[in-house]
Amino acid sequence: MVNKKGGYTMAYKIKTELRDVGAQVKVQVREHTFLADEPVRLKGTDAGPNPVEYFLSALGSCLSITAADIAKHHPEIKLKKFETEINGRVRRFSDKTSKIDQITIKFNLDSSLEKKREDAFIKSVIKYCTVHSSLNADIEIKYLFPEGEP
Repeated sequence: MVNKKGGYTMAYKIKTELRDVGAQVKVQVREHTFLADEPVRLKGTDAGPNPVEYFLSALGSCLSITAADIAKHHPEIKLKKFETEINGRVRRFSDKTSKIDQITIKFNLDSSLEKKREDAFIKSVIKYCTVHSSLNADIEIKYLFPEGEP
């Protein structure tokens, strides 16, 4: 769908279902099913990454896919290796809420580019990564309650 800014819009649909085991959540994305959970020390069963780990993984995956896409369109860029190491810090507040308040991304790549162009390439990857662009964006979130709820 074409949007007002001349680009296009893609829609994604994810379904989640809380299971009756620890803190497990069954996640359905297209034909993929996987579990989110918490570690045992947080009353989970450690059957899968927790939501924050999936969030940070989505960032790293998106950066890597974006790097591959940029390299594909620029034959002069030969990527032998593109890796990210992402550390996230969660801050817990006195009212029991929490949020990720710091993310550090370390890039490790082996490419055909000299250092200056490699840095410019990484900056392009960051610019065009959808998940990264969404981190500081105003995102409209709509909440649809079950019928009869406020």
